[in-house]
Amino acid sequence: MFRTIASQLALIIGALFLIATLALFQWYFHSSGQFADEVEQTLHRDLASFIIHDDQKLDQGIIETENLSSAFHTKMLLGPEWELYALDTQGRILAYSAPEGAVKLDKVNIKPIENYLSGQPLPLYGDDPRILDTQKIFSVSPIIDTSSSKVNGYLYVIIGGQKRDTISALLSSSKVLKDGAFILATTIIFALIAMLLAIIVITKPLKRLSKRSLEYVHNDFKGMNESQKLGFTSKEINDLESSFIKVADHIKQQLSQIKTTEQLRLELLSHISHDFRTPLTALNGYLETWLIASENHRHAELIELAHKNGLQVNQLVEQLFELARLESGDIQFIPEQVNVVELAYDVMQRLRYQAEKQQVTLNVQLNAKAYQQNGIIAYADISKLERVLVNLIDNAIRHTQASGKVEIEIIDYSDKVAMNIIDNGKGIQKDELSAIFEPKYQASNTQGTFSNAGLGLTIVKRLLEMHNSIITVSSQPGVGSQFSFDLTKVRLT
Repeated sequence: MFRTIASQLALIIGALFLIATLALFQWYFHSSGQFADEVEQTLHRDLASFIIHDDQKLDQGIIETENLSSAFHTKMLLGPEWELYALDTQGRILAYSAPEGAVKLDKVNIKPIENYLSGQPLPLYGDDPRILDTQKIFSVSPIIDTSSSKVNGYLYVIIGGQKRDTISALLSSSKVLKDGAFILATTIIFALIAMLLAIIVITKPLKRLSKRSLEYVHNDFKGMNESQKLGFTSKEINDLESSFIKVADHIKQQLSQIKTTEQLRLELLSHISHDFRTPLTALNGYLETWLIASENHRHAELIELAHKNGLQVNQLVEQLFELARLESGDIQFIPEQVNVVELAYDVMQRLRYQAEKQQVTLNVQLNAKAYQQNGIIAYADISKLERVLVNLIDNAIRHTQASGKVEIEIIDYSDKVAMNIIDNGKGIQKDELSAIFEPKYQASNTQGTFSNAGLGLTIVKRLLEMHNSIITVSSQPGVGSQFSFDLTKVRLT
């Protein structure tokens, strides 16, 4: 029932208002009663003194119990709200105006009387002899013996009698208090209603945001792109909505990446399964053929073909392992000063046998003067840069026809060293250029039974990203391709 913020705030504030109202009314009636008592006690401050002066014997300091009872009864007829008591100096009651048997005390506390006579601020309350444990305003005056100036006792007058013993009686006796109580109650009710309306207005945007959030989830994290401000909305709620929209956008991007990654993973598994199955099937076929053939027909060619398929499986496993380590960040990057010209010649020499088999010419093109003087030095991880060059040149050799050419062009700039791997091979279709660096993608120019596993360029891209370098490609079918990247140069003095 009270599960929404608005209802919970309304319940809490309503309870607080109720408590505050009760406390406020209690204080109001208490203070109003005290004020009324102060006014009435002030007006009747000399009441007891007037009654003493009006009675000849009391005025002379003579206290006669029998005569006082009759005199008190007569004065009660003039002021029925008063209760008169004659006390001795210790506060014991000697005579009173109340009906017989109505007085419950035989002695009143003398301390309030002393405070009254000493001029303490009003109102002052003294014991009511007719009601136990009850105090009321009073008027008191000492009864003094005129011959000796000795205080023989006190005339103690309870003001108001039994008339104002309850709040209802207090209200019934004062129109001002009634009007004040009505205004106070009206103000509190109005404040409560205003607070409840404010709660509804403030929490409405939260309710709307909650509804939008559920719709966003039910719509598969779509359709929450901008804030919708309706009416009065606080800055904090606007900030909350903006933050949620940013979070929603981030979640949407993450989900898109997850879906894309999952799709790529499934495609990669499919391609890997196919790549493993093809050479393994061929490998087993050649070996089985060799085993079942007679010794006279066990040609070495079968073993060579089996060995070639085994090498292809081994290459695929190595590339998968390397790519996995690159993706997980498990490979350390250790940059150092590398002479890129010497490294280029080393890679060309390493791949020269493969190029000669393909009848492809390898060449390194560079600024010979700069190299002869100081060399061309760049910051790089030499093993990873060598892997990049081997993959790119190997890829270029495989896609270049006989009598073709593959070269490494090294351009020396002031702060960079640019490296271009250029071939005049088959080239790549324009619509395929943006996809060739994706895992397992094979361009349409890939031919042959033992095609590359499709991970080489992906590995190249990841390795160059570790060097803070981006690889680019330009190609034209039938003309050739150029793969380019640059490295930070070391300035030699």
